[in-house]
Amino acid sequence: MSVKLEGSETLEETRQTRQTSQINMIFTYIEQSLKSLMPEQKEDIAKVSLSAYKLDNINIREAIHERYNVEIIGKDLFIKYDGYNKEKIHYKLTNSAETHNPNWDVCQNVICTIGDNDFRPDVGIWFRQLTFAQGSRPIANSCPPPNVWIEVFYNRNPDRSHALSKIDLIQQHLTNIEYVGISIPYAVNPIHPNPNPWIVTTPATQIPEMPARAPYIIHLWDVNSIPVYYRMDWNEHLVLRCGWKINFNIVLDIVSRP
Repeated sequence: MSVKLEGSETLEETRQTRQTSQINMIFTYIEQSLKSLMPEQKEDIAKVSLSAYKLDNINIREAIHERYNVEIIGKDLFIKYDGYNKEKIHYKLTNSAETHNPNWDVCQNVICTIGDNDFRPDVGIWFRQLTFAQGSRPIANSCPPPNVWIEVFYNRNPDRSHALSKIDLIQQHLTNIEYVGISIPYAVNPIHPNPNPWIVTTPATQIPEMPARAPYIIHLWDVNSIPVYYRMDWNEHLVLRCGWKINFNIVLDIVSRP
């Protein structure tokens, strides 16, 4: 004989109603905040503070991710607006890494958790395959950050500052992630095409500081968190600690496209 727990069902329905109401309130606030931003504040990445709301509920955070392409860092939401050039670079780098090692899990824009923060690396490489549960509900099942973390950003703020600030935050929690930041120019016109597309690539040369002009690469991989900089030029490459070779032509082919 089954016993119907009407009181328990009523409490659950009330809880779900309150949660739905809170989610709708957050959505309304996000939309109002986005409307109040100037157009230039939404070109690359938009920041919305949710300090007035509790974000410790998994269902609420999942609902936010389902609606927006967002990173949740502390009490701030960062909504990304990536255009064709960035997305194409993500795609090409993913294919290159998968070709190098088919046993890696390589994917774009996957939600991963570090502490109470939800990140979306532009391209992530996991040396071990994620579980089905982590792939289905990455927040509820604590999808780990990738072993190799790649960010592609325009050489201007807030896109650049957001990408670089994530390095510092990630390094506070984990020191074994190999980080690659790829800066591309924000410009109307493409860069010059490859003058010698038939030659074999050679290793890039390290430079002492971050260049003022893009394209360039930031490589961070040691426990001392010391970034290494490279200008990106045609027919050069960078071999990462994991053994994968990033061919600079992959990126330069996209930003030189007429």
